[in-house]
Amino acid sequence: MSPSSHGPDPAAFPHWSQQRDAKGMSEQLQQAYNALMVKAPGAAFQKARALYLNKYPLPQADGSAPLRLYVCDEQLEESIQPANDGDPNHRLAILRSRPGQLAVVHWQQPHPPEPEQLHRYLQDTWSLNPDELEIEALRTPWFREGGHQSRFAAPTGLGWQQQTLLTLKEEK
Repeated sequence: MSPSSHGPDPAAFPHWSQQRDAKGMSEQLQQAYNALMVKAPGAAFQKARALYLNKYPLPQADGSAPLRLYVCDEQLEESIQPANDGDPNHRLAILRSRPGQLAVVHWQQPHPPEPEQLHRYLQDTWSLNPDELEIEALRTPWFREGGHQSRFAAPTGLGWQQQTLLTLKEEK
């Protein structure tokens, strides 16, 4: 699955970049997170962004699979720093996104998946080792109509970064 199948390829835009120092995390998971974030509403639109993350799972090869992975507790960090292009008036606005947790949702089912089904899904779809994860089944469904959810801490290094060059001269 190429990133372009889920929106524009971030590499095609020099002002978008990806974190690549992910330790213990699969390439599939990082690519899916990148694809989801490219389409997400901007950080200034907090409610729209939260609704988007609640509605859309991380893209996966089998979109009709009974298990889907969602981002929970997104952590956003914004900063501005000097641009390294030699112009003292240029700044880089940087937005970093990291999920605090991920939720496996048993699509339209009120009960959790069988342990073997959950393990196979995490291993086969995301190359995650379920034995290294502390998975917590929650009583509250993901959606009002159902969708059992099980949560675990997002792998260290899973994240995405957007950089925007600011070129306006500040008036003093």
